[in-house]
Amino acid sequence: MAILILGVDPVVVILSFAAWVGVYLPISITLNLELGYTGIPNFGKALFVALGALVAGGLMARITFYLLGVQGNFLTDTTPMTAQVNSILSNNAILSMGLLFMTLAMAAGIGALMGYVASYPAIRLREDYLAMTLLVMAEFFILFANNYTPLVTGTIGIPLPNVFAWAGTSSINVATLFLVVFAVLCYFYSERVVRSPLGRTLRAIRDNENASEALGKDTVSFRRNILIVASALTAMTGVFFAFYQGYVQPAQYPRLDWTIIPWVMVIMGGAANNFGVAMGVIIYEGIIQTIQYLKFPLQPYVPFDVNYLQYIVVGILVASILIYRPEGIFKEKSSATLGKSKTEELMKPFLPTPFAEAKGPPPPADKDDKG
Repeated sequence: MAILILGVDPVVVILSFAAWVGVYLPISITLNLELGYTGIPNFGKALFVALGALVAGGLMARITFYLLGVQGNFLTDTTPMTAQVNSILSNNAILSMGLLFMTLAMAAGIGALMGYVASYPAIRLREDYLAMTLLVMAEFFILFANNYTPLVTGTIGIPLPNVFAWAGTSSINVATLFLVVFAVLCYFYSERVVRSPLGRTLRAIRDNENASEALGKDTVSFRRNILIVASALTAMTGVFFAFYQGYVQPAQYPRLDWTIIPWVMVIMGGAANNFGVAMGVIIYEGIIQTIQYLKFPLQPYVPFDVNYLQYIVVGILVASILIYRPEGIFKEKSSATLGKSKTEELMKPFLPTPFAEAKGPPPPADKDDKG
């Protein structure tokens, strides 16, 4: 029996909080890799999230119907066709996971390709023009998907096959678990990158691109590769979110939710600090989820529509951070370097040998030396 607190089941709140952290953490971490460490102001994150979701809805669903022999018109009979697929997937976990990983691979490949295409007209531009270019590309793609009916029936959208149907009534919990695990993997991957020599190169490019080029670094290639990797991971996040929702509709991916909010999380936590960004995601979602589940009990005590409360609270918090701590709650850390013992080990062949370690006995003393 569920225990209710102020009419709310705390388990539901915790699971919802974990799911949204699992969704926004990879997006914010990849944005931090682009913006915080490389200096790429990517205002087109919504493009790659939507791309992953549309791969799941427009491509994976069609392939699944074909492979399982489900007949019907994709644009008009998607709901009964999906129900047939779910009845098959509920008894076949291996097939379900195969479809999930196939979709992730397709989304990663297409996301990387789109990142590569986006890098060509954008990566050589100055920061302000680069930001506007990526923003326009995202808006164009989402508007196109929302109005091009053959893709995912346009504004109507389509239901997705439930690749977690084998878990029965716990399918939503399993989907949440996959979201969280993927978010953690993205976090540690980014940490590994920024603690490597590549991470120090990215910071150098961000801080002084001309000096980096003078030292022989191909700054365009580095920025392009980071955009490609971040785009692939963001598209994979879009796949997980689509399967979590069980439904794809292009209007679900506005720039406020999938571009501006990740920027808020990065600014709040601290750019170029993965731990800070993770805390920014947790703090933001903690505020949002708390207000979402308590707003109706709070309505009698708030002199305005309580639906605006979350925007007011977050706005005040972000403004306060920008005024009193513009570097974010957690400041950027210096680049990780090798420890003393490792440094000594690497430098030992190039240092003079101490007298105590010299080979052979010490030279004889001079006989004329009476001292």
